Amino acid sequence: MSEDPSGRPPGAVERYKEITATATDAVERMHELERKRAEQLEDEVVAGRERIAEAEQQEERVAEGVRSRWNAAMEALWDERWMRVTSIPAPDPSAPAATPEESLRSVQDASLELHEALGKPRWSVTSLLPKPRSRRDER
Repeated sequence: MSEDPSGRPPGAVERYKEITATATDAVERMHELERKRAEQLEDEVVAGRERIAEAEQQEERVAEGVRSRWNAAMEALWDERWMRVTSIPAPDPSAPAATPEESLRSVQDASLELHEALGKPRWSVTSLLPKPRSRRDER
């Protein structure tokens, strides 16, 4: 509270002006803080949307990689009449968490293992039978 130059205490009008000036200043500071916070929140929303878009793109890349490997596996197993070939299974929610890169690497490794296994000599009932001896072996 300030006194006027004559040394008298301020009157009600002056006191009212001081209080309203203080309140106006407080409101302006609060509006400035709210404006800055709104800008921060807008930036966070934009960044969040970008992260969502990137995650959706990664999800699509992983899904496409899995579909591609699944289709290749089905083609590789086409001649295996004994094996029941089904459509692509649903994701396993109990699978351990992994990055998109780790997931694709895991699917790629499994695909390579399958193709490697299919390239090896196959088991058959006749492969367990003793080989017929040639006449040369009898001598």
